[in-house]
Amino acid sequence: MTPDGYFAAERRGGAMFLAAGLAALAVCVCLSTRPTASRGMIPPVGVLGLVEIGIGATVLLRRPRPADARRERDRMRRVIASFRIYKVVETVVLTAGLTLMMLFARHTPLYATGLACLLQASVLLVLDRFAERRAREYASDLESQPLRASRRPTALGSRGARNRPV
Repeated sequence: MTPDGYFAAERRGGAMFLAAGLAALAVCVCLSTRPTASRGMIPPVGVLGLVEIGIGATVLLRRPRPADARRERDRMRRVIASFRIYKVVETVVLTAGLTLMMLFARHTPLYATGLACLLQASVLLVLDRFAERRAREYASDLESQPLRASRRPTALGSRGARNRPV
């Protein structure tokens, strides 16, 4: 995958995060107009929707800078490592949601809170899985490219000798 292809796919993924977050906020507005137990969904849907909007906006507004291969490989290693943390957090939220759903009766606010945690964490896990797969594919392509030696002048560079990589 070329850098341009990766960043284009990343922007599409960012648009999906943004759309999911905006949909979550629309659900919050709809839920706030009804006096039912489903209003318990508003806090987790709203908070995680704002997280989705933040991720989507950050990805969409970021402008990729040309970087040398070594820096880009290091950056992608950090990106891929961060997905482990995201998975753990999302799995904890999902598990908390399931726990709330098992502990409380249907049609109670805490059951609705658990359902919202389950749904939002599932959406985040799916979107992050696609993002991680893109990142791994791009990182794999970066690893398969040979590193180009940087052109640094030698000690004799100013006296007419050919500059060779050191």
